[in-house]
Amino acid sequence: MDIFLDASSYLTSHGISVSEDSREDPEDDQVFTLDSDPTSADIQSDSAYTSRSSDGSVTFSPICPDTPLEEDPERKLQTRKRVLKKILENERIYVSGLESLLVPLRPLKAAAYTSQPVLTSQEIQAIFFKIPELHDIHKEFYSKLKERIEGSNNPASVADLFQQQVKQFGVYRAFINNYPIAKDTTEKCVQTKEQFRKIAEKMWVKHSKDSSEPTTTFEALLHTPVSHLTRLTLLIKELLFHTPREHSDYCQLEGALNDSNIFLAATNQKIQQKNSVRTKAQHLVKDGYVVEVTENTRKLRRIFLSPDLFFCVRVKKQAGRQPQCKCEWYIALEELSFQSQSDINLMAPGSLQMVAQSDVEGAKGRLMETKIEIYLEKKHNKRLDRLKKKLFDIESWLLINSPAIPLGLQDRNGKSYLFLLSSEYELHDWQESIERLKKHGSQAPSSPSEIQTLIHGYIGQQEACNLPLHSNLEDPEEKTLKGTMSLKIHSLSGFTQLHDVYCCFEADTNGYFEKKAQTTVLNQVKNPQWEDEVEIQLDGTQSLRILMWEQHDYRVSSEQRQKSGGDRLMARAQIWLDPKTLLSKEWKQNLVGMNRYEMSYSVRYLHQSLSQLDEFSGAPRGIFGVPISIVTYRDRSRVPLIVRHCVEDVERRGLDELGIYRISGIATDVQSLRAAFDSNPKEAVTHLKDYDVNVVAGTLKLYFRELPEPLLTDELIPSFVAAAAQEDATVKEREMTSFLSQLPDPNLNTFLYLMKHLKKVTEHEPINKMSLHNLATVFGPSLLRVRHEGLPMDVSHEVVAQVQVIYYFLSDDNISLLEQRERLGSVTL
Repeated sequence: MDIFLDASSYLTSHGISVSEDSREDPEDDQVFTLDSDPTSADIQSDSAYTSRSSDGSVTFSPICPDTPLEEDPERKLQTRKRVLKKILENERIYVSGLESLLVPLRPLKAAAYTSQPVLTSQEIQAIFFKIPELHDIHKEFYSKLKERIEGSNNPASVADLFQQQVKQFGVYRAFINNYPIAKDTTEKCVQTKEQFRKIAEKMWVKHSKDSSEPTTTFEALLHTPVSHLTRLTLLIKELLFHTPREHSDYCQLEGALNDSNIFLAATNQKIQQKNSVRTKAQHLVKDGYVVEVTENTRKLRRIFLSPDLFFCVRVKKQAGRQPQCKCEWYIALEELSFQSQSDINLMAPGSLQMVAQSDVEGAKGRLMETKIEIYLEKKHNKRLDRLKKKLFDIESWLLINSPAIPLGLQDRNGKSYLFLLSSEYELHDWQESIERLKKHGSQAPSSPSEIQTLIHGYIGQQEACNLPLHSNLEDPEEKTLKGTMSLKIHSLSGFTQLHDVYCCFEADTNGYFEKKAQTTVLNQVKNPQWEDEVEIQLDGTQSLRILMWEQHDYRVSSEQRQKSGGDRLMARAQIWLDPKTLLSKEWKQNLVGMNRYEMSYSVRYLHQSLSQLDEFSGAPRGIFGVPISIVTYRDRSRVPLIVRHCVEDVERRGLDELGIYRISGIATDVQSLRAAFDSNPKEAVTHLKDYDVNVVAGTLKLYFRELPEPLLTDELIPSFVAAAAQEDATVKEREMTSFLSQLPDPNLNTFLYLMKHLKKVTEHEPINKMSLHNLATVFGPSLLRVRHEGLPMDVSHEVVAQVQVIYYFLSDDNISLLEQRERLGSVTL
């Protein structure tokens, strides 16, 4: 789009002459165009549309027509009225274009949360960013301007509308900053998504009241806000020119034009600055997330490598949002050197053992359990936000605490920096990249201000990158690799002498790589041929890394081995995994180059459900301390089998037992039965009769006490307590019933089952002496357990509230409600 020709044609068509020599300077035409790179274009204020006289002075020519200095005021007002009508028509066409852009927005949003979305919610946000806000602003402006123009033969005042409009230009700043992302996302989606391509290729816009509705492309409409800023500024200047100085609008219009020019000039400056940074930022060599150890504390960092600089950025994680970044420090490559393993151990001897491997494996187990919980709760859309937050917290903990492979750096002054990585591949990639750049020689660092600009450019370039390890729960199950990949290494060629070799395999979990498997060591071979078949568990995996190592001679002393650096990495390669090509379940043989070597291998992939993955994930297989939704999922039962079997045994042997549930069983026997259920539930059931019935009752109570979350849930317990304190019986019943129905299905089914059982216990009260109040006192603190988190509380008051809730559901007046729910199918046993 040529904005000068567009403006000239626009003015000429309405009887306003335009100087022909105003195109002398090519810089006068620097605006966003559909064919140009939006990141390298400028938005110009009206002052940029100038012509140059022979003496080099600058005058405004396209805006100021060749008219006498003193035009007839009446004629000026008539021309002013025509200009206002042109502005009104310009706004109508612009609003019409924005409305056309918004037509597909609602159905695209609705489809984003179905099983077959046209665009993801992130893509919709990127493409339609600020379009609704711009539409609302200009629709209101158009309506008010139309009301004033059509309501008077010669409107006295409209300048306040233009002033208000210019004040809202800040929305355009946000739109323009996002425009390159919107344009790139649109182009990508048009190329890869057929349904969106059909939408984008043909959009209807009504350009005039009498014309039929012509078509244009989505990309062309998306560009209109970029050019509209300059067009509107030109029209404000034209309106000012045809407004007499004594007119009440003149001063306000002059102020609006000045504010518009200032905004456009500032926006143009920022664009030019971004262009300069982006040009330099194209030389970014490598970046990635790591953990920095400072004073024996682990901090998440992002490190960047350019041809002459290495710098470190602080990362602030935010659930559901992009991480915030801030530069911590940087070093010129010419001043950078690596630390040896002995130096690292001397600098931070405890840094690599700060987190026990058992804690890391436990966190991975909880991660899998939480994913299953989210999968189960998606069906009912309950507690999803809290579970997603829990998933984010576990993944964040693993991201910081699981890396243990050290990368030590120091500057020429001896100041050291220690990073921890999870991948040997990444470690060697960083080392080789830095050594290669240092070998070729690095340029002297720029000035501090230029370095800061460069750093901000790198960070800005990477804003769209997600943190590794954090699960994308929006990805369709069938489009992600979740399951088992079997791998056979047939042979390695390219050796010229005998070696002791083995291979390691790393796979990523949502971008986070770690070692998954290793072959046996082949000793003194020239043409290695393995017979191994290794299995690698995949979870959101996108690529597989293969590292070939030469084993160090184990016969030498440990001191010599330490000096030599241990095993030597001979070659490495990365293989991208395509879900489409792996779904056949058949073996697929491939070749991959590894430096000067070539590897022949075969792969086979078996997609697995979450429950199958759970069996291989290392997650705790027990019952106690495991979320109830996971236990019921594994048991294929609405109520945990441990609850059912313990209840059945108490009803068979303990209804007439004095103080059942109140008198504790022998503690060692309770722990023995607990361990039996954790290791082999089916076998534990067969031995229930060998335990005292009070031990069985105590084991049931222990199960509820050790749930990671109380049965009535952390979220709903305060609501239950408040509802139980209601004095109005009708209100109390309505609220208690409402909160009960909000429990997750496994919790609700188990609670109803337990209440029915306890009611049966009270039917034998004359013998067992267990009243409703006694049972409520026993089970209240277990079922409504409150997390104090170290804060002092009045526990006696808390217990009273817990007892009130359970007593309410056990009372004669409300047991019928529970039985009715059971008959309706809330719990089928």
